[in-house]
Amino acid sequence: MGKLPPHIVWPGFVVALLGMSITMGTITVLAATRDPASFAVIDDYYEKGLRWDEHKAQLAQNSELGWEVAVEVGEPDALGRRPLVVMVLDREGVPIEGARIEASIYHHAAAKRVETLTLEPGALPGQYQAQADITRQGLWQILLTVSARGKSFTNDRTLDLKW
Repeated sequence: MGKLPPHIVWPGFVVALLGMSITMGTITVLAATRDPASFAVIDDYYEKGLRWDEHKAQLAQNSELGWEVAVEVGEPDALGRRPLVVMVLDREGVPIEGARIEASIYHHAAAKRVETLTLEPGALPGQYQAQADITRQGLWQILLTVSARGKSFTNDRTLDLKW
């Protein structure tokens, strides 16, 4: 077979590069849009915007209460679920007992898969726990709502879990 002339090789090279670029772009777009749980719009974001003053009041109440929240994730059980353990202390470091704690958790890579938990009292005073579907490493968002002593306290945090 003979050598191709340059007036065919170089335009063919440019067309091949453009074709590879279009192919890679298409693959990237398809990969980014195929997983419906990988992105999410905040539920009722318009309503949350209208209730901004309530949110600011809650933040002020959180600051006024001065409660401290520690969150730990334990070892998995036989089903792969991990205990979400929360310790709640008041401003003086006294464990808060008899609280009702609700948690909403999700992995940042699957923001539509929000798990809502009600934590039960644990073995120690001020400790609460629930089994959570924390099956993958990475960044997890945890929103806690603690109701105790006639007050409400919220805590929103990101955990970087590695095991």
